[in-house]
Amino acid sequence: MKRRPQSWIDRFLASLEAHPTPALEEWRWARRGEDPVDPRAVEAAWDLATLHASAEANKLHHAMLQMETPEQKTLLPALVIAGARQSEVGAFRVFDVEGKGWFPRDMAFVPGREHLEPDLELRCLVEVGRTEVDFLVWRRHRGFLTADEEGKEHLEVTAERTMAILLDEGGGGPTQQREDRYRDIELQQEGHLVVRVDRSDLWQDPIGAAAEALRTLTESARFDCEARMAEVERG
Repeated sequence: MKRRPQSWIDRFLASLEAHPTPALEEWRWARRGEDPVDPRAVEAAWDLATLHASAEANKLHHAMLQMETPEQKTLLPALVIAGARQSEVGAFRVFDVEGKGWFPRDMAFVPGREHLEPDLELRCLVEVGRTEVDFLVWRRHRGFLTADEEGKEHLEVTAERTMAILLDEGGGGPTQQREDRYRDIELQQEGHLVVRVDRSDLWQDPIGAAAEALRTLTESARFDCEARMAEVERG
């Protein structure tokens, strides 16, 4: 017997029953009567609300509404969740389309604690040259060298990289593919790593696609930092 597809309300209630948290309950009431922009995006937002404060889920929901396409609205929460998992608490900042910044992993449950200086930033719909980039991500990697023989003083070495994430709509002809290559080259000449996320990969595993892109950026920044540290050691 074929099962009837669950509505988003049914799936939300099932998620609430599996992960009963005040944050998720509050987020449900805040979103009451509103249909989700995309089921996968809403599921990702539930994940965020389950793990963190409901205020952060509300900010994410607002940022999602500013996006233009279902693909963007799905990848945004996936990037937020993947970034929160790959960064220190308080060191990841997200800017929505309006340029308003917020920290997905806030200090709501740590009274008196301040945000760190960000090492990871995510910006939505950014103009870079002739290209509107779906997401622009900046990552800083920090390394430390011993500055004295006793090992009491340390020298901080940093490296920064940026990544332009573009959603590949697919189905374009030779002209579109050629234009995409030119845009990629221009972005690379500006110093950005370029990652194109295929639509099929996005629908199959949005958080996995986001995590893979961020890992690539992190490894690139780490490699540059290690190379810089080796150069400093050589004097």
